[in-house]
Amino acid sequence: MIIVIIFKKYLGFLRKENLGRLMVVTFGILVVGTVGMALFERGANDNLNSISDAVWWSFVTVTTVGYGDISPVTIGGRIVAVVVMIFGIGFLGMFTATIASIFVERKIRQDKGLKALKGLKNHILLCGWNYSATEIISEIHADDKTKDIVIIASLDENPVDNEQVYFVKGDPADLDKLKMACFRTASTAIVLHDDSTEGNGRDGQGVLTVLAIKHECPEIYVCVQILDENNLEHCYRAGADEVIVTGGLTAKLLGQATLDHGVTVVVSELLSNKYGNQLYKIKCPEKYTGMSFGDILSDFKGNYDGIIVGIEKINKFLTNPKKDTTLEKDDHIVLIAEKRPGIK
Repeated sequence: MIIVIIFKKYLGFLRKENLGRLMVVTFGILVVGTVGMALFERGANDNLNSISDAVWWSFVTVTTVGYGDISPVTIGGRIVAVVVMIFGIGFLGMFTATIASIFVERKIRQDKGLKALKGLKNHILLCGWNYSATEIISEIHADDKTKDIVIIASLDENPVDNEQVYFVKGDPADLDKLKMACFRTASTAIVLHDDSTEGNGRDGQGVLTVLAIKHECPEIYVCVQILDENNLEHCYRAGADEVIVTGGLTAKLLGQATLDHGVTVVVSELLSNKYGNQLYKIKCPEKYTGMSFGDILSDFKGNYDGIIVGIEKINKFLTNPKKDTTLEKDDHIVLIAEKRPGIK
């Protein structure tokens, strides 16, 4: 059944790209060369004694390999050879050039975001484009270099030269563009405010994108970047799971730097995947189920040289919880470590 489906798909491809005639003509020239050489050369040529030798000569001649092990010696054989060389090489060249142009065209369409993607799963959607997008991609790949990322933005071509970064041109709030990006099988969506939109419309475009994604796939975790804190509630109403207010975050960091000099250096290290220690969230290991937070702190530092700073219970985060807080199997722990710990 699978072979039949593949065969039908291949035939459809040949019809669509008009390759059928070229294949038929090329095959016909191979047949003419085989029959002609067998007819004129067999018995007269010591190097050609069978049909298989004639077939071999035709393929070698048409593909311009020319081993020289078989060559015509009769007038008829040489005429056949001239026909095969002139027409065979020409049509085979047209066939291979057509195939090459198809793949080049597909590559160009993919780079320009005009080709629908296929087969992507658990990838990240990056909706919109601004000054922070390149750094976001860099941070994601610093943690996992094999993570697939699909950019959906109103750009002329893919802004990132990376095999794991794909591009779809258009409005990320457009359902057709989301389908081209395989959004139904994505794990996370990052919605950025678009620099090409002026004023408060940047945040409004982000809200529309969240609505489009969440309406079709509520299970996708959506992170949103906005400029105005007044739009925070609109994002959550649209279904956003996490919202980052760019201006508000900067103000908080500057205020903290004023009160406690140098603290932002620690914050920058924890937020970056490129150097030093990072923040990680992992599912509560089985060994910690039923233990108190105080006991886990000591064990984790001694065995994994890390620090647990909080826990998540049913989407509620507890930063520096009480030492007698008990962890359950469905909880998550937030920790600081040099690399993601492999605990089960």
